[in-house]
Amino acid sequence: MSKDLRVYFLIGAILVVLTVTAVLTFQYLKDRAPYPDGTYVLNVDGDDILVVSDPNTQLHFVSEGEPQTLEQQAAVENAGTGEGAETQAAAEEVVPAGATPVTPTPVITSTPVPAIGDYLFVSYTVVAGDTLYSIANSKGFNTTIPLMARFGIDSTQVYAGNVLQVPVANPAACPGNYAYVVRAGDTLSSIAIKCGTTVDNLKAINGISGDTYRLDETSVLCVPNPPS
Repeated sequence: MSKDLRVYFLIGAILVVLTVTAVLTFQYLKDRAPYPDGTYVLNVDGDDILVVSDPNTQLHFVSEGEPQTLEQQAAVENAGTGEGAETQAAAEEVVPAGATPVTPTPVITSTPVPAIGDYLFVSYTVVAGDTLYSIANSKGFNTTIPLMARFGIDSTQVYAGNVLQVPVANPAACPGNYAYVVRAGDTLSSIAIKCGTTVDNLKAINGISGDTYRLDETSVLCVPNPPS
């Protein structure tokens, strides 16, 4: 046998041994029972060894990046799910000792919520075929879909047998007149036409002075006649 053949034979034998060793090692590690958590005594070659197994320090590999401990992995898994967000927000609100807490400035919306006294709540039991539109327009209620939405009524609550507390304009808010719920797109001119009156009369009834005023959707306006 030549020298080159002997070298090739030796290299091949080494590769076979390494391959068999790797397969046997993998099989052994795969079938080996995991070490229990906690503190226990392990006998190695006749010597007793005290083992402390802490699951929080075990390594877990993710698809990308460096190995992580269980605590680090949990932090990654919770990212974007909202878990821990409250804790972080609370930490951000901590005021250093001696500092003066800053009072948040209230946000004022462009359309104020109307006074509750402008409305009454009427119990209505939903029947098959009802919709928000039919309740607002075909049940004799002085209300609108936006007004119902303002008080928490939406289409998910419109099913047969459900009892709704429907907000309607309170007649007592307009003694001697009719309470009208302002709708999207309404103007004093359009309301005056629908209610058979004039803009000046509407201004007088509602205490509106001058030419600058604002009508807020779902607010209550007093009119002399119900809309036709």
